[in-house]
Amino acid sequence: MRAASLALVPVLALACAVPAQEPAQLCWLDLEGDTARQVTVQRVPRRYLGHPTTTLLADGHTLLCVYPRGHGKGPIVLQRSTDGGLNWSAPLPVPESWATSKETPTIHRLVDRDRVERLVLFSGLHPIRRALSTDNGVTWSELEPIGATEADRFGGIVAMASVVRLQNGDHAAYFHDDGRFFAADGERSHFTVYETRSQDGGVTWGSARALLSDPALDLCEPGVVRSPDGKRLAMLLRENSRRQPAQICLSDDEGATWSPPAPLPQSLVGDRHVGAYAPDGRLLISFRDMAPDSPTRGDWVAWVGMFDDLVSGRDGQYRVRLSRNWNGTDCAYPGVEMLADGTFVLTTYGHWEPGESPFIRCVRLRLDELDALAARQQQSGVEPEFARPPGTIHPTARIEAWWKERVAADLEAAKAGGFEVLFVGDSITQGWNAAGKATWRDLFEPRHALNLGVSGDRTQNVLWRLDHGLIEPLAADARVAVVMIGTNNATRGECTPAEIATGVEAVVQRLLDGLPHAKVLLLAIFPRGPRDDAPARRCVETNALLAARYADSDRVVWRDIGERFVAPGQPIEKAVMPDQLHLSKPSYRVWGDAIVADIDVLRR
Repeated sequence: MRAASLALVPVLALACAVPAQEPAQLCWLDLEGDTARQVTVQRVPRRYLGHPTTTLLADGHTLLCVYPRGHGKGPIVLQRSTDGGLNWSAPLPVPESWATSKETPTIHRLVDRDRVERLVLFSGLHPIRRALSTDNGVTWSELEPIGATEADRFGGIVAMASVVRLQNGDHAAYFHDDGRFFAADGERSHFTVYETRSQDGGVTWGSARALLSDPALDLCEPGVVRSPDGKRLAMLLRENSRRQPAQICLSDDEGATWSPPAPLPQSLVGDRHVGAYAPDGRLLISFRDMAPDSPTRGDWVAWVGMFDDLVSGRDGQYRVRLSRNWNGTDCAYPGVEMLADGTFVLTTYGHWEPGESPFIRCVRLRLDELDALAARQQQSGVEPEFARPPGTIHPTARIEAWWKERVAADLEAAKAGGFEVLFVGDSITQGWNAAGKATWRDLFEPRHALNLGVSGDRTQNVLWRLDHGLIEPLAADARVAVVMIGTNNATRGECTPAEIATGVEAVVQRLLDGLPHAKVLLLAIFPRGPRDDAPARRCVETNALLAARYADSDRVVWRDIGERFVAPGQPIEKAVMPDQLHLSKPSYRVWGDAIVADIDVLRR
């Protein structure tokens, strides 16, 4: 078989034109703070885990989840839950070839015409490959191209985003490509949505045919749901150029022909739509919110309504924020499964803690629970505000074992009491225990100082430490808190200077509130890296905001001693900061000499 026919499938003029929308009447709900619903599937410090898909086995409670160990690419990880997503196994053994995956994997449970059940896992780009399991995922075949010969093979992105069982027992799988990977020597062009079919439950697949290709629309990541009566298919599509909202196409002939794309209502504008039906016939669709004016843009959300709402362009019944994403719009390739008892298990990735690497989370819910929440909300008259304070002021714990040990050790040290001077910060402050040890012993031990610097900390991590027992044992004796924090918030670009400054202000205020006898010596973030680097520029802008904020404060003294290390406009010398960030041993002496007089004045 040849790999593809590039002639587009004929379209039918189906009734999917979306009428002008009335003001939104749907009920907005927020589950962001409902931590009892949240289960961590997998989280690894400083490792990007993302883009999962799931499948539910025939027993109605066993789930499998696959995802790449990286941003849309990398070795495939497989995990299992035998209790409906309440607990998850560690990563399971997988075939060696799964480590060669170059794209987001997807997993599907397919039943062929002879009622033989098998699991099929796909890995995309060129060529699309698949692995099979006939024992509920205990053992798997290696990844192999789905075409029998080189001429039969084709590639794509997010293969296969959606697989639907057709009424004749075949399966249709849908995916997209942007011209680069469909053929081995492809070049980037406009996006095209493809379909391929299998007659044997996913073992072999036929030629791919192009369904949708419009230079004005970057249509991709098709999610297909069938109407409750089984007669119609709806394909929900991400519009990647953002020139248009997400789109919908309909088919009344088992995917042989599709209607022209039409915009989805604002309540469904987003990416990677995946849906499933509740026992009462309502449809839940999980996706990443990308509506331009949405208060939850970039978050993981769900939509609840009827299939007819999709066809008619109505906003539906509920719009639910499942989890806030703390880094732009990087989240939500969802798995959606409904258990035998009507519980939805929704699984995806996101930056669920500010400043931390993304990880895999599932949220469990029932629609009757959403009904009860909506009723209470209506009775109270209080609707969710979907406030989006910056992550820099959201107290956040870190999961590294060494961090927990360091925090516990600092707390025990604080409980000893008698500390008049506190140093609060990140690795640069922690360095008083290493390169700055001699200066610390000479200048600050006699002044009853305690070093509370922790490597890698951001403002939100300091806030968590202060909120979890650190302030109370220090309140009676502390007279000065020396604070320098914020450089790590500037590193990855997830924070603006204004957000970093807001986080620093929150740390300062928490200290002032909890240490009634103390004043704060707030230091400007030290120079770092090449001056034209984005993190360095963000630190400079943050310092300017803080200098203005504390220009006239009774309990906060602002000091910028950066020029003692680096002359204006000059590069940082290795003798000063060997890695252009952390201080050398002589530089700690410079730092200590620069602030000791201020400390003595503030201690009085």
